[in-house]
Amino acid sequence: MKPIGTYLPSGLPAGPPPPAAPMAAQTPQAPPPIGPNPRLRLDPALGIVVLEFLDSGGKVERSAPSQAQLEAYRNAQRGLP
Repeated sequence: MKPIGTYLPSGLPAGPPPPAAPMAAQTPQAPPPIGPNPRLRLDPALGIVVLEFLDSGGKVERSAPSQAQLEAYRNAQRGLP
């Protein structure tokens, strides 16, 4: 009985595995993605879903509704003009 993985389907022995690339020749890995972009967030005080677009550093670049609109909604809830 032949061990699994040492013979090719033709019955010929498999050659040695290819040599591993030296550590210096490997290309640097890109940083992992920051997560979902855009992301959804629930504003619990308003009960509104906010869509946030992130920059490459993971910070909020834009949102819908905007921060000014969210503040206007908060003021309306408080009864402020």
